[in-house]
Amino acid sequence: MLNSLRGRLRRILSLRTIVRVLAARAGAAAARLGPVRERVYIAANRDGELRGNLAEIHRALQSHAPTPRILLEVQATLEGGEIPLISLVEGVFRIFLRSYRVASSRLVIVDDYFFPIYPVKKRPGVTIVQVWHACGAFKRFGRATLEAEWGADQMFLKWVPIHSNYDLMLVSSASVAPIYAEAFGQPVERISAAFGIPRTDALLPSPQRDARERAIRERLGLHDGRTTILYAPTFRGTDLKRAAAPELLDIAALSRALGSKYRLILRLHPFVKSAMHIPPEVGDFVVDASAEPDVNEVMLAGDILVSDYSSIIFEYALLNRPMAFLAPDLAAYERERGFFFDYRTGVPGPVLESTEQLARWIGAKAFDQQRVRDFATASFDVMDGRATERFVSEIALPALRGEPIRIPPPMTRT
Repeated sequence: MLNSLRGRLRRILSLRTIVRVLAARAGAAAARLGPVRERVYIAANRDGELRGNLAEIHRALQSHAPTPRILLEVQATLEGGEIPLISLVEGVFRIFLRSYRVASSRLVIVDDYFFPIYPVKKRPGVTIVQVWHACGAFKRFGRATLEAEWGADQMFLKWVPIHSNYDLMLVSSASVAPIYAEAFGQPVERISAAFGIPRTDALLPSPQRDARERAIRERLGLHDGRTTILYAPTFRGTDLKRAAAPELLDIAALSRALGSKYRLILRLHPFVKSAMHIPPEVGDFVVDASAEPDVNEVMLAGDILVSDYSSIIFEYALLNRPMAFLAPDLAAYERERGFFFDYRTGVPGPVLESTEQLARWIGAKAFDQQRVRDFATASFDVMDGRATERFVSEIALPALRGEPIRIPPPMTRT
């Protein structure tokens, strides 16, 4: 009976997938009736906000003279995994329109899975760049999650070859290019670390970074000189629309153990829509920065990072500040999601199993900064603060002129 139910569900999902594929192909066909337009189509499809690389690129393009024509897509409804709970007509129209925009724009920039790109043959004269929303190669993603509970399966790939049709994919280090090539099913020659990662520009030392750090600390009320601990865990659950925060940190116990010299900045994953419980007895120990739009600015406010399996650790390493990992559910998470490296030896800080261990580590102040520096060096080939400028001048503007983009050969470390 269970197998029969699974088979029926797969047939339903397959039928809906076919409808969506046909809508995408119709949109692309309609676009081919007209010329490719000299515009940039920036499509954000994660949490209804323009963040990270896309935000930096969008800002740079807007300030460029003359300003290119930009078509911005910021969609709050998550795609991928589960079918969005919308009417069939609305869904078909939305996919048709997005596919039309992809096929009629000279340059398309995305930072995640974007359905309208994949089930069609890419139109000549259109350049598609995947800038991805995470640095390094940490948790498994893309085709590396095939047949996982929340990943794609072979039936879906038959109709939707996910992460296909990219002309260029940005990565932070050439060492992870083969991993991305496998996860995206793309030639490794289209994957490059030579341009840098735009959103890391704001984290590298500069007077502008210092000013932003002062501003975010003031905005969050962190002006009393206390040491700040940024707690930034990733979400839990296989359904992104019902993502939950992990209840692993005992905030009250941490407050009692550390005393009045510390403050905790709480930054939940953008997928998590419900607030984490903050005990009333902790007073002003906790500052909830989950609603702050720019995670880079929140990172600047943290003197110490505590995370679990979030890729925020790559960017935070550029600040050369201590990190620890509260991960008592490591075995379960590894079974569910999996990693590209050995978690316990690969992360740049101690892996802890309780709030008490975390409090002792923070109080001892025995931080291994060399481990953080080594992690940053291994994770980034380019750290010069000019990645966004380079992206605009060497990728975006040539693509808008209809020129093929040039991907430099991999850098070699000396």
